Amino acid sequence: MQTRTADIDLDDNNILHIVLLPDVKMDIEDAVDNLLVVRHFTKNKPCVKLIDIRAGFKIERKAKVLINKADTQKKTIARAILTGSSIKKVVFNFFLKYNSNSIPTKFFTEVNEAIEWLKAYQKKEI
Repeated sequence: MQTRTADIDLDDNNILHIVLLPDVKMDIEDAVDNLLVVRHFTKNKPCVKLIDIRAGFKIERKAKVLINKADTQKKTIARAILTGSSIKKVVFNFFLKYNSNSIPTKFFTEVNEAIEWLKAYQKKEI
């Protein structure tokens, strides 16, 4: 399902794919819209998420705050984030080590690697 800022879908492995669209800036209304679509696919249950930011995106502060709210975070088991650059992947993963985020998060450049990493977290939830 496509919103103004993202293409969101749940695959056969119950991995939620969120592909952020190029040349858009996500505002609070977009964030709410995306969260409603996510709830629809996941039936408001925790899931693993594959977030593709390779096209680049911008997000307003209010939208970022909403996405980072505790309730939204409780619905995320783990998230793999796709980036288009190996250098960005290394830098982002380095900074994650010092971030106090409780959600397992890792940056990838390869889709299949990201999916395998997410599947390991699904098995931990069973």
